[in-house]
Amino acid sequence: MQKNLKGDECTPMPANVGMKHGWIRSILNLIGEKLCAPFKYDLTYFMLLWVVIALPNCYLQVKGGNVIYALYLLMMYYIIAFLVDILLNLWGKITRVLKPMVLVLLTISSLLNLYCVHVYRCLLSNDFVQIIAGTNPNEAKEYVKTFLSWEDIALFLGVIVVMAMVGWWLARQKKRSIGWVGVIPAVVLCLSGIGMWHNSSMLDAEFSEKNHWNFSFAEVVDLRNHPTHPKVEVCDSIHPECVGVILGESFSRNHSSLYGYEKKTNPLLEKKVKEGSLVVFVDVTSPCTHTTAAFKYILNTNQVGLEGSTPWYEHTNLIEVMNVAGYHTAWLSNQAEKGMFDNLPSGHARLCDESFFLESEQGADKYDGGLLRRRISAKGKVGVIYHLMGQHEFFGERYPKAYEHFMAKDYLGFPEHQRAVRAAYDNATLYNDFVVNSILDEYGKKDAIVFYFSDHALDVFDTDPNYCAHANATPESQLQGKKIPFMIYFSPIFQQRHLETVERVRSSVNHPFCTDKLIYSVMDVMGYKFASNDDVKKYSLFQESN
Repeated sequence: MQKNLKGDECTPMPANVGMKHGWIRSILNLIGEKLCAPFKYDLTYFMLLWVVIALPNCYLQVKGGNVIYALYLLMMYYIIAFLVDILLNLWGKITRVLKPMVLVLLTISSLLNLYCVHVYRCLLSNDFVQIIAGTNPNEAKEYVKTFLSWEDIALFLGVIVVMAMVGWWLARQKKRSIGWVGVIPAVVLCLSGIGMWHNSSMLDAEFSEKNHWNFSFAEVVDLRNHPTHPKVEVCDSIHPECVGVILGESFSRNHSSLYGYEKKTNPLLEKKVKEGSLVVFVDVTSPCTHTTAAFKYILNTNQVGLEGSTPWYEHTNLIEVMNVAGYHTAWLSNQAEKGMFDNLPSGHARLCDESFFLESEQGADKYDGGLLRRRISAKGKVGVIYHLMGQHEFFGERYPKAYEHFMAKDYLGFPEHQRAVRAAYDNATLYNDFVVNSILDEYGKKDAIVFYFSDHALDVFDTDPNYCAHANATPESQLQGKKIPFMIYFSPIFQQRHLETVERVRSSVNHPFCTDKLIYSVMDVMGYKFASNDDVKKYSLFQESN
């Protein structure tokens, strides 16, 4: 029995007081032990977590010249690694399995992000998820062949295996205190916390909604399940017999001789310009820098900056308008009908009265010229959308041997590593010139108007001498990735019947325009408007002034 001395008397102390203080002390000791574990027993694993988590984003910031920001990121990820390590040590025996598993998953994420930073100058993001969603096996094969070697793949897998073994070994080690050495990382943690407290705005930037992935595979939809039943009215007597839209792919106007490029990459289309049947617009941009995102805008009433609560696929589509206006609609494509998770273009194709994908034809060649064999047999008014492979990355795969006109030796003014790539891109552009010109020729004896533009452009060494791909995250690259060619073809019959419309189109060649408003311009030259609003008049490219 414990006793309390008070004067000469000894009074007994309640037994539960000592037990109560002992219970509290045990809890505090346990909390202290867990909080100190990353520094006292688990320092190696903690440091590995920190490096794996922090490396990609810090590497991105250093490449961009933001060294101070990278240091603040190191502090932030230090705290995150500390918290993760504590959580992993709370699971008893399960920790031995959990720790190597978490290290492997974080290593995979880190390697993927490092690759994206190295090649695309950005972290793995929403854009990449969308691209993957629409990727088909052939494109994946081409990508691996062009950008990855077996040595790269072996290194990737090797790092993952090594990290798994290291994590497993560390998780099985007996907890041995490392003594005073653990004080150093504890002090660093305190300094990191102070640094974050003084720069809380940085945390807001890193974790704000703008950096979250917002792509949902539910967005890759069959548009037949989302009809909008547009009500359209006749507003002019134009109503051409044939309306065509040719959607190119990855065509940068910087490489088009129609726009002053020194290599003759568009000789056939240049001839049509001189004849007066082709009108070239000088200041047109794409809403996005890759296909999947662009298709949320370029064929419907959805507009960049005006998105509301309505999903893109519930906006009225150009194909729906053509169907209501009495046109027989067709979709002819040299891109895959299905990616890993289907894709947005094929969702549009299903709205048409008929669709054709070149890859489904046995024995067909893989080039865009294969579409020239396909004919639309419907009588009356026809609306056709062509979806080309164009100058998609892996440029050397986009044209037959007969169009290997430009050679690396023709680009001696450029760094050696660029020459063959530039030659291949220009050859793909030259072949694209043949394909587009051939499609336009099919409408030469009809009352027809045909729009041609690319879904987006590429950054072909425009912003970085070592970078050639879809636009990366830098503002300069984004700008290059949206600079597309845009042109309109009039058949001789159309020019004779609709001279006023032709002149109105010609007078608009210098107007700045984004293809997210394409539907209004097409409806304008078709002679239709929406019954519920005046958006065709408001957003059409062909206005007196824009």
